[in-house]
Amino acid sequence: MNSKELKIEMLRHNETGEDLAKALGIARQTLSNKMSENNDADFTQKEIARIKEHYSLSNDRVSEIFFA
Repeated sequence: MNSKELKIEMLRHNETGEDLAKALGIARQTLSNKMSENNDADFTQKEIARIKEHYSLSNDRVSEIFFA
């Protein structure tokens, strides 16, 4: 996962980690762990789909962020 690219999308949409965590229905610390891949924390397919919809991302952009 490329957390830098996800942070870029957050900035483009004027959102903080707290905002994205709320949109995903997870705690801010959980989001932080997933973005830094602490404790093998990964985004679920459902969370990736929510982020894609939330930020209106293309399939290519999702690939760049999550599967690069």
